[in-house]
Amino acid sequence: MSGVLTPLLPMALVGTDRHAGAWPIWPGEHGALIDAATTGAPHPATGLLRAAGVLTTCRLAGVLGQPGLAGPRPGAGVETLPPLEDKRLVGLMGWALEQGPVRLAGECLASLAERGLRLPAQLLPTALDASRRATVLRPWLAPVLGATGFWLAPQREDWKHAVGVQTTDEADEILWLEGSLEQRCAFLRHERRRAPEVARERLSAALPELAVRERVELVQALDVGLSIQDEPLLERLRASDRGREVRQLALRLLLRLPEAAHPQRAMARLAPLVVQQRGLIRKHWSIEAPTAVAADWAGDQVEAEKPKHDSLGERAWWLYQLASQVPLTWWGEHTGMVPAELLTWSAKGDWSQALVRAWFEVLLATPDPAWADAFVHALPAAGKGLDIARLLPLLSPTARDKRWERLLHSGGSAVEALLPEMVAAFPLRPERAFARLAPDLSNRLVAWIDARLAEPNANPSWVLRSHLPDLCCIVDATALPALSALPRNTEETPAMAELMHVVAQTVATRDALKDVR
Repeated sequence: MSGVLTPLLPMALVGTDRHAGAWPIWPGEHGALIDAATTGAPHPATGLLRAAGVLTTCRLAGVLGQPGLAGPRPGAGVETLPPLEDKRLVGLMGWALEQGPVRLAGECLASLAERGLRLPAQLLPTALDASRRATVLRPWLAPVLGATGFWLAPQREDWKHAVGVQTTDEADEILWLEGSLEQRCAFLRHERRRAPEVARERLSAALPELAVRERVELVQALDVGLSIQDEPLLERLRASDRGREVRQLALRLLLRLPEAAHPQRAMARLAPLVVQQRGLIRKHWSIEAPTAVAADWAGDQVEAEKPKHDSLGERAWWLYQLASQVPLTWWGEHTGMVPAELLTWSAKGDWSQALVRAWFEVLLATPDPAWADAFVHALPAAGKGLDIARLLPLLSPTARDKRWERLLHSGGSAVEALLPEMVAAFPLRPERAFARLAPDLSNRLVAWIDARLAEPNANPSWVLRSHLPDLCCIVDATALPALSALPRNTEETPAMAELMHVVAQTVATRDALKDVR
């Protein structure tokens, strides 16, 4: 493209006001068209831009494409899925994959898969590039590649991640033998659903030959159909795997098996430290941190030496580790208190930081809506230093929506803080591709955005600007017309104009996807 613009480069580089040379002359119809476009230009710079526009347009118009193959590509299998043929949607989907929010790209791929369609050939390079940049898209891509896509992906080194073998059937054993890591994980999870014992033995036999990253990813598949029969394998990994991440993962999975030997030992260690005492009026619970390290702690991954930069004291460090190996259900069974009461109780004692930190980590490993709700609605001090947004996907929809309704009603900075929470509550996973905010919440949120952008001299915060594209993807469809009518400022910055273009394209793409599904 730069070749046709070469005559303009000298004056473009130094500026039209400083360039003393003659204006380039183009012969023939090109020259006549450029003369017509530049004559009467209010400024030399405008003339330069008009000339560049004419040359670029003529250059593009003169491009001759290479003839495509009428039939299947050499080596490609026979296509069994029909392609997406809606030309408008193909264009919008191309934009979504190349420039749009990753969340929207995932929804595009999921919509095709749900309808039993494949990507048209012209979108395959764009989709493969998108999955190279955003690895979260990879599980969404294989079902819509088609035979041509499976042939194309291995042709470039940076596209090979998309396919390991030419199959999208999760039950095809060739995926386990020759597939990519993502495909092997999908195969193992599928097998865990129908034959957990077979999948466990398959994994156990393969583990010695795998790298740490592969072991971590594949061991996570044990969370499907997890049972006490998995304890021997998990105990072996917890105690002796050479990878710290694998050992920690095994510990987290064992927390979901309270009847297993390791959690039972952890509960037995903690019970003498949590005791009921008689007060002047009634009994109350108290807790003390350990005063010394027991000989058997090291075998259960309780470290005696505190990390140098950890904020906990030595005894608090020991208590934190003991509590982080105990299932959350034990606390209610032992004390009779519900999660909200336990958080309030811990805040009154000396060991609150250690307990709350341990409970938070166990909650992430063993999701519990009641505990998540208690954390989210606890006093601010209880959640200090914790990423409470990580708990939002664990909340029951009712509890989550009540929280958001309250924050939306309060307005101001509370709503600003709410935006990343909303986005975090809708993780990018294929099974949640079509998850949405409730209609009422969606419309109230868009009304707030509308009012925020309509303020005189509005300068939207970084939080709003950075999260608006994702919010456009998760609001209910009833809010899309209001999103498409958001106010524009005649003096908006180029960055704001680009953001509003993304909003418009996202709304248009979602609207077009309704017909596909």
